[in-house]
Amino acid sequence: MGSQSKYNKKELVFVPIKIGTTTEGVEAGAVNYAFWTNIPSPARTALGQVPITTPENPPLGTVLASNFPKPRRASKRDALRYTSSFASTALLRQLKIAGWRITKPRITKPPLHIEATRPTSFVHTVYVTFRSIKYAWQLPKVTITNLTQATVTALGISLATPGDFDELCFGAQAPKPPKASVTIADGVDNSKTLSTFYDPSVTLPTGWTESKAPKIAFN
Repeated sequence: MGSQSKYNKKELVFVPIKIGTTTEGVEAGAVNYAFWTNIPSPARTALGQVPITTPENPPLGTVLASNFPKPRRASKRDALRYTSSFASTALLRQLKIAGWRITKPRITKPPLHIEATRPTSFVHTVYVTFRSIKYAWQLPKVTITNLTQATVTALGISLATPGDFDELCFGAQAPKPPKASVTIADGVDNSKTLSTFYDPSVTLPTGWTESKAPKIAFN
């Protein structure tokens, strides 16, 4: 991210951030946001960017380039260059004092679909806990019906509630939990295959098999 040293090799770093809740202006949950950058080293230090030295086994609680949440961006122009990149939440106050301009991400609230707030939605926000993050996605309600709630629970999938809002991560490139699939009867002579993410710490229900391995490495 950033500018200015655009011909330099990009390196993998993370910044600790807070996840916004559904209450305007409140930020509570914590996660590390990883990304590639080539801004100068002094700027990385000022913004609180931490190098990831083992991308094949990144720190727990770290997501790579998620759609939500995203950190705030800090930008500053000096005599030599204009620098803009993501900043650690803990440093925002002192960055402002030092002359950095802080901007919020475009999406400040998670894309939540639950019965309490969107009862007519065709999907429900769900998640599995994987590598110390709540990996979230939108599961069609018809899929929940086809699988049954008991099977969804057996797969380690939790229906999101208001209490999870400040911990959910959507659309991360990594880590991603594994997927499992099952083939079920659909009428007399037909069948259909259903697939979804699942929690690898559980034992798969009868008939289910892992169809896609988890993605852990940041590459």
